[in-house]
Amino acid sequence: MPSLEELAEFWRAEGIKNIIPSVGTEFAEGIDIRESLRGIIDSSGGVIEIGCGYGRLCRAFPADKYIGYDVNPEALELARQKNPNYRFELIEPAAPLSKAGTALIYAVALHISDEELLRFLTPVCEAAPVIVLVELMDVRWRRMGNPPVFNRDPEHYILTMARLGFRLKSYGKAVYARYNTPEWNVGRDIRYTIHIYERFQSS
Repeated sequence: MPSLEELAEFWRAEGIKNIIPSVGTEFAEGIDIRESLRGIIDSSGGVIEIGCGYGRLCRAFPADKYIGYDVNPEALELARQKNPNYRFELIEPAAPLSKAGTALIYAVALHISDEELLRFLTPVCEAAPVIVLVELMDVRWRRMGNPPVFNRDPEHYILTMARLGFRLKSYGKAVYARYNTPEWNVGRDIRYTIHIYERFQSS
């Protein structure tokens, strides 16, 4: 299974080839997902986005409250061109992150192998007391490929986050329009799941 370093090298080599949706709209979810994120994330304490790509989601938040991190310099350059008032930073795998009120991980953790998931999440959990994790959560989406994807059932994340001192505060699901057609929507959950975790309060 790929290490975080090998995965970062893959995305650097890919450039922007596979991070911009090829479905004729920027929001393959079927809605402007930024509106949903704006409604569930309190940006007053700052938001860091892990795996921000070309900045598709940054405008859900005020420019002075947002930092986007990614391992892909070409994607970050496009993000800066498209969103000149926003801050985007190149990050090395598992490196420390700026402190913020909330960390957003949107359709990124599914690219992290089970063996590396804890290492990926640790600096995120150290940076923010609230973690918002969004993706298709159903192990039946797993496939080998370039790169492979490691979709998980929700319980996997709940247990992993508990190891890091976080509990699931709330969750929701909504149909992901791109996948709501045969053969995608047969035998798999085609809803994206939103998990909001909060750090345990020390007694």
